[in-house]
Amino acid sequence: MKKIIILIASSLLLYSCGGDKEVKTDSTDTHVSTDHKDEVKKTDPVKEKSDFEALQVLEDHLMNNDLTIDIKVAKELYNKALTFTKEYPNSKNIELALDYGAKGAENGGLYKEAVEMYHQLGIVMPESNKTPIYMYEKGKVLEDKMQNKEAAKAAYKELIKRYPRNPLSKDMKSYLKNGVIDMTKEEKIKYYEEKAKI
Repeated sequence: MKKIIILIASSLLLYSCGGDKEVKTDSTDTHVSTDHKDEVKKTDPVKEKSDFEALQVLEDHLMNNDLTIDIKVAKELYNKALTFTKEYPNSKNIELALDYGAKGAENGGLYKEAVEMYHQLGIVMPESNKTPIYMYEKGKVLEDKMQNKEAAKAAYKELIKRYPRNPLSKDMKSYLKNGVIDMTKEEKIKYYEEKAKI
C-alpha cells in the first residue's frame, strides 16, 4: 500500500508540473504493486483519527449554503487528503481519503489530479463496490472538464470491460454506441428528451 501511495503522490506531482501533457488512461501505464510486505510505518492512531475527521469536515463544507462549490475548501480538501494518504498509507480510511481528494481536486479545478486520483482508486480499490463509480467519474472529468473525448472513451471502455454487468457499464455502452459522447450539449439535451418520451 505504501508503494501505491508513493506512486499516487509522484503521479500527481508529475501531472501538476506537466503543463499540457496528455493524460494517459490506459490501465497499463502504471504498475501498482499489491505486495504489502513493506515495513508498516508506525502512526499515532489518535492523530490519524483527528486528521481523518478534519477531512470529513472539509468535505462537509465543500458546498456553500447557496449550493455553489467553495473552491478554496476544495483545494484544501485535495491537499489534506493527499497529505493523509502519505502519512497513513495503511489506514482503513485510505479509500475515503482518496475519494475526498479526487472530489476536492475536481471541484477545485485540478482536473489532471482528479483524473489521476480516480484512476488510482480504480487500481488500488478493485474490490470496492465503488470502483465502477470511480472509473465513471474519471471518464466524466476527462469528457466534461478536460474536453478529452478520446481519453474519456478509453476510460468508459475500460469500465465496460472490467464491470460488464454493472449498470454504469451498461449505460456507458449505450452512450458510446449511440454516439452521445460526440454530440454537442444541445444535441444531448434533445437526445435525452426524445429518449424520455419513449
